[in-house]
Order: sequence, then structure tokens, then C-alpha cells
Amino acid sequence: MRKRCLWALIILLLLIVVSVGLVRVFATPKRVEQLANHFLAPHYHIELADDWQWKATGLTLPELKLKTDQCTLINLNDAQLTWWNTHSLDIEKASLNYGCLTHLPSDNAEKTPPNLTALWATLPISDVKVKHVQLTNTDALKQAALQPFLSADWALDANYNGNQLALEAQANNDGLELHHQSTVTPRDGIFQWTGNTDIKQSGDKTYDLHFTANFEPDLSQLPQQGNVLFNWNNSELTVTKGEAKVSWQGADGQLNVQDLTANSPLLDVPFVFTKDGLDISWGKFYWTFDSYQPIKGFLGLSIHRAAEGLLPLSIDMNVILQTFGEMGKGEIVISGKNGEIGGGDDNNELDFELKTRGDLRYNSTVAFTNLTYHFGGIFTHPVVYFYPGSVFKMDNEQEGTKLHVRLPLDDIIIGRYGLEGRLQATLNGITPQFENLNLKLDGNAHEFIAGIKTVFDFRDEEHKLQSVEKQATNRWDWIINGSANWKSLNTPVKMEGKGFWEADHIELNQLSAHSKEVKMKEVKMAPLSLELKDRLRWDYEEEHIRGLLQAKTDWIELAYGGRFVSPVFGLGIDGKSISNFNFAGDLKAGSLGPLDVLGVYQNSALSGEISWKEQSAKVFQSLFPQKWNWLIHEGRIKGQSKFVINTNGVKMGGELNLKGGKITMPDGEVYGLNIRFPMNYENEALQVASGKPIHISTKNIRYGALSVANGELDLFGRYPNTMKNPLILKNVKLSLFDGELTVPQLTFPQSKMATLSFTNIDLAQVLALAQYNQVTLAGRANATLPFWLGHKECLICNGTLEQVGNVSIKLTDEMVKGLKKGGWTENILVDLLKEMELKNSHAAVTLDPKGQMTLRASISGFNPTKRTHNPITLNYTHQENMFELWNMIDYGSQFEQNLQYKLYKQLDKDK
Repeated sequence: MRKRCLWALIILLLLIVVSVGLVRVFATPKRVEQLANHFLAPHYHIELADDWQWKATGLTLPELKLKTDQCTLINLNDAQLTWWNTHSLDIEKASLNYGCLTHLPSDNAEKTPPNLTALWATLPISDVKVKHVQLTNTDALKQAALQPFLSADWALDANYNGNQLALEAQANNDGLELHHQSTVTPRDGIFQWTGNTDIKQSGDKTYDLHFTANFEPDLSQLPQQGNVLFNWNNSELTVTKGEAKVSWQGADGQLNVQDLTANSPLLDVPFVFTKDGLDISWGKFYWTFDSYQPIKGFLGLSIHRAAEGLLPLSIDMNVILQTFGEMGKGEIVISGKNGEIGGGDDNNELDFELKTRGDLRYNSTVAFTNLTYHFGGIFTHPVVYFYPGSVFKMDNEQEGTKLHVRLPLDDIIIGRYGLEGRLQATLNGITPQFENLNLKLDGNAHEFIAGIKTVFDFRDEEHKLQSVEKQATNRWDWIINGSANWKSLNTPVKMEGKGFWEADHIELNQLSAHSKEVKMKEVKMAPLSLELKDRLRWDYEEEHIRGLLQAKTDWIELAYGGRFVSPVFGLGIDGKSISNFNFAGDLKAGSLGPLDVLGVYQNSALSGEISWKEQSAKVFQSLFPQKWNWLIHEGRIKGQSKFVINTNGVKMGGELNLKGGKITMPDGEVYGLNIRFPMNYENEALQVASGKPIHISTKNIRYGALSVANGELDLFGRYPNTMKNPLILKNVKLSLFDGELTVPQLTFPQSKMATLSFTNIDLAQVLALAQYNQVTLAGRANATLPFWLGHKECLICNGTLEQVGNVSIKLTDEMVKGLKKGGWTENILVDLLKEMELKNSHAAVTLDPKGQMTLRASISGFNPTKRTHNPITLNYTHQENMFELWNMIDYGSQFEQNLQYKLYKQLDKDK
């Protein structure tokens, strides 16, 4: 018996040895490939490395590849299969080709849905470990949020103990830690999958997922029960801390999302699984846009799958969106029936007929929509086509601005790369610069994205240019025309031009604008024209605008009568945007200029500096009103001024300097004229401080018969002047009659008496001016004349005249002869008075508003021709109309000066 057992054992061992030998001989990698590929699905096959190693406990395989007809799907390296004692598979490295995964071959033959019970029965008690898992060929996945997961080092572990399948996954990367644990347990004919996933990223970002789901053995059916809880904490998200819950029991389910930071709901969506899909009956969603703009919505959705298979899905949709702004509540409805997702031969097509109606309100902006459109294309290339009659309108109202924008969208197509078709836009309303604004842009758009980078494909989340953007045109060419009333100039203006919006910049390459005549309180202007001299380009992403413009008109007339003749203003701008830029230019008006201008436009205000280099004063001839008939002959002028132009008006501050000026007038002339003119213009008035007055000096002034030398004065105050804010002359000094005239202070209009003080004037020159040829007067005098223009009773009130030193008076022989003819008394008086040396004399002078002068004089002296030198005292009263006397005196001089002026004028014309 023992021998029989021994032989049986020996024979069994021999059979085992022979069997192992036969397996090692006949089970080659190529034959195993052929056998395995026979059982694989069509279009799939495996490849095994030739140098595998057999052992009694298992098999070591250097490499295994699972391929499709086009590419390698999975590549396993250094796999160790153990079947002795325990069943395990250890893989050092596994690679999954994402590019191949997205192009798997399909078999349209009918297949029986997989059954979990059958699959479970085939599972051996085993343990599978993959130390390193790599996902390759992921160029199509550009989402920045996925990159840490795609490049992470993954490890996988699956263990089946006969009752439960346990799954574990770990991933590590710089700044990323992921851990997943879950179990699949059969229980009472169902399979329960329970687990959790924890993710930690740099910057204290955390995500936690907990889930439970009960599956029927038939995997074609949805889980009958489930709960999913997802929590996140990420400071870079709009909702930094939140929680999402999804739960369902049978056909009924619920989705809730909560903003944990604000402790407010985001989603409250009940849903029902139907026999062929999903119904959502008015789920609610909430959002706070821009931190304070509340949005509320209602969602009605019905999804039906195809009669056979999952796709295409048929969808009926109704969405109501409500917003709340400064102008009330807005509501918009988006609706469509019989939409389809997943149609076509490849189950990747979209087909929706949609309508959008209503208005949305955001702060002071209201958007009105009346859109009918088709939403189609494929998943990766959706397309929207707007039917005729579709229009989008927007109103914006705020302080100083009220705008209405209208965008007709007839036949516009929105594709992957932007808008296609004829695109128009009209703009109406008022702005801080314009009233009755009516502007229209009309042109063709080609792959145009309108600056919206988050919607279209060709930019990634980091806004880096991709090659496809370089291929897309992204351009809207248009012509622009319109009209408006220019507020600051109080004139209507029409404009037209051409330009385009391409990629990240807007460019005007033609523009012309023409106004009507400008009539303002202080300025009148002939019709103004404005045109581009070089393109105007605004790179709004880089915040850079630049261009060159030119404005010109036939004339500019100032309120006092001065004119700029044929002014041309060239202006270059360079800055951040159309509301914030620097400018530089020059103003020319005939021979005047150039006046250099530098400044900035910001916050609806212009500020800067005007300056001009020294040049001949003749170029300012046009600034003298023609009615003055003044001619400039000599002089040099220069100046500079800072300015601000805003809603409050014009403000200027600077200084103008004239040197060596010579001006002739019909009734006089000025030469050697120097002016230092500090400018301070504000609130429609010139205001000059007393500490820095206008200073005027001249070598000679001749007015009619009167000649004044070496005059100077200071002028300050306000112009236009009022009693409350007068214009003030001060420190007036004039060389007159070889003496000096001073006026300490004189206000216009006068509110009190001023004093004209004559010092050491030559009486002979006074008589010469008065053309009194019958008397010879030698000597000098002082005079103090209280002076008040516009006084009801007197212009000169109680003035005084006193001699200085010796004064002699002598009657001419003709006058003596004439007086002696009067009789014996006259003879005696004439002999006594025909020549006198005055020792003391003074007079009182009054001049009334009609020109009547009254002179009351007291004279004490003696006749030097008489040996006795007896004293003589006379009291003398004289009355004469000084206005008539002046006209008579000045007549001849005026005639002479008018003749000289006309000769000067003719000489200027002949030049």
C-alpha cells in the first residue's frame, strides 16, 4: 500500500514537471497574445514583451501594451503577477494615453449592458497595486485647474477579499496632496459604493468629497439611492467657502449649494428621475454679482433620453432671471422646447431653438433683450444664429450722462471664434461733453469677440495668446457718422469717419467733424472743423491711446473785439484711454504763433500750459479790435500760462511780457511801451492781485495835443469791474509839462475822491498847450486836483494851484495896445500890470460835469519896470468851458495825427 502511494506521488510530480515544461515551451508571449486577442473586443489587441520570466510562484512581465487600431491606449511596465499562496498584481508604472482615450473605436452592434452580479462572480480574491500612474498626451486639456492633477504622481491600490472591493488612490505634486478611499459592498442584491476624497493644495486650499450610492446589478440603470457632500475652501474662488449637497431616493432628488462665508443659499433645486430622463420643476438659484448686485433665478428643465441608448437628450427649458438695481427690478426669460444634446452620427451635436425676452438691471444700467436664435453646432464648436428682428438695447443713466445703446443682431452668427456678419450699433443721449448725441457705427464683423475673452475659445484662463487666436481675424470694420450738440462750445457738430475694432485695440483712421458758428458769452468763432492727421488708436488692454488731430476755423473773435485770424490747432494725444490722456500741440493764427500747448485730459477736465517764444508784437495786430484803429509797429512779446477747463469754466494763470512796443492810433501814438501782464483768469473775469499787479511803462504817449513822457503805472483788481470788485490804478507817474503828475490810487468805478498831483510843472508849456499867445508866463507851479469821474456836481472839486519859486508874467505889445484903447483907466492899469514878478499866488479850481471851469486866483507881486516896486495884489476870477477849449486846441493836432496814421496804415498794406 505504501509502495503504491509512493509511486502515485512520483507520477504526480513527474506530471507537474512535464506540465510546467510544456507551458514554458508552448505558452510563449506571441501565442498568449494570439489567445488573448481572440477574446478581446474588435479593434483592440495587446502586445507582450518577449523577455518575460516564469517562476513557480508567478510571472514577471517587463512590458504590456493595450492598443487600438490607431494608437496605444495603456502601457504597463515591470508587472509582477503572483498566483502562489496569494493572488496579486504589482505594476511599477502604468501610462494612460489621454489622446487615444478620446478617439476610442466604437462598435455599433447591440451589446448586453454589463451586469454587476456577473462581474462580481468573476472577481478573484486578489490585490492589485500600481506604484506610478501617468496620464500622457494631455495637450488638449488647457484648464489651469487640471494641470496639478495631470502632472501629479499617482498610486492606485485595489483589494478584493471575497466580500468587499476596496479602492485607494493617492496623488502628490508640488503643492498638491490627494487621497481617495472607497469600498464596494454587495448587500441584499444591490451594490453599495461608499467613500471620500480629500484634496489639499498650496495656499490653504482644501476640498472634501463624501459619497454613498446604491447600484442595481444592471449598470444601465441609475443608482436608486445616493448622497454626495462636497465642501471647499479656496480664497481664489468667487465663493471662497461653500458646501454642495446632492441626495436622491428612488425618483426624487434634491441639490443644494450654500455660501458658507455669507451664510446664504446659492442653489435650491428639486429634481425627479423619470423613466426616460430628469425633470426640474422651478429650482431656484441665487447670486450676488460684484459683491452687492443681487440676482435670483428660477429653472424649469425637462431632459429625456433617446428611446435606445443614452443620447441624444431632448430638453425643454425655461429660465427666469431677476436682477435688482438702482432703477428697480428686472426680469428676463429664456425658453426653448425640443432642444437636443448629443445628436448626429457621432452623438456630439447641439440643436436648440431659443427665445430671450425681458430686461436686466445692474446699478444704473438697464439691458433690454428681444432675441430669437438657434443654438447649434457640436460640443467643441457651438454656434448661435440670431434670426431677423433680434435686438439688444441698453440704457445707462447717471449724473451728467444718459445713454441709450441699440444693437440689432439680424443674421449675426456667434461661433467658436466670435461674431460674424453685419454688425451695427447706435448711441443716443447726453454726456458731460455732448447733448443730443446721435452716433451710428455700421460695418462687418469677422470672428469678432468684442473684447469678451472669457467666452470664446482662443484664450486660456491665464489670458495667454494661443496659436488659434493668431489665425482668427477678431475684427469689426465700420463707418461712423452722427451728430451732437457740443456743450462747451454751444454749437451743433456733425461727424463721420472710418475705423475698426480688432483684437485688443480700437482704431480710427478717418475722422472729420464740422460745427456751425460758435456763439458764447466771451468768444465767437466761425464754423469749426476737426480732422485726423494721423490714425487714432486705443489699445484698451495696455491702457494706451495715441493720435494726431487738427482743428481749424476762419476766425475767433473775443468779447472785447480782438480776433484770431485763420487759427489752426494741431494736437497730438498720448495716454491711457479716451477719458485720460496727455496732449501736446501748437496754435497758429496767421503770423501769430506757434503757441505751444501741453496738458492732460482727465476727469472730464483739461489742464495744462500754453507758452510762446519771443516774437514780433506785430503778430498780435488782430487782437486789437478794428474799431480801435490801432497799429502795432515795433515790439517783442512772449508769455506762458497754465490753464484748467472744466465744468466750472476756464481758469488761466501766467504772465505776458511786451518790450519796446510802438503803437499808433488815429489820434495819438505810444512808443517805448513795456508791459508785464500777470494773467489770472477765473470765473469769467480777469483778477489781478495787488501784490503782483500789471505794470505798464512807456517812454512817450502823445494824445492829440497832449504829450506825456516816461509814464508808468500799476493796475490790479477785477475786470469786468463792479463797485464791489473795482479795477484799481496805483502808483501812476507821468512826466508832464516838464514836471510830474502822480496819482496815488484811482478806482474804476470810483467810490471815493482821487487826487491828481502836479509837481513843478512849467507854466509856459501849459500856456503853449492852451495856445494863449497874448501872454508870456515863466515859472513853475504845483497843483492838487481832487478828481471824481461821474460825480454829479464836479469832476475837479476845490483843486488848488500854487506857484513854485519866481513867476513872471508879461503881456504882449499887441494885447497892451488893444487894452489901452479902452480909456484912461485901462491905460493906467495896463501900464501897471503889463509886466509883473509874482511873489505869491494861488488859485482855487473847480470843473463841473459839463466842462465849465471856475478859477479864483489871488496874486501878489510887483512891476519890475517900476523903480518903486510897489506891491500889487489882484483877486481874479476866470470861467471857461474846458471841453470846448480842448476841442479847439486839439483840432489841428488831431488832423495832423490822422494824416500820419493813414500814411502808416498805407505803408503796412504795401509791405
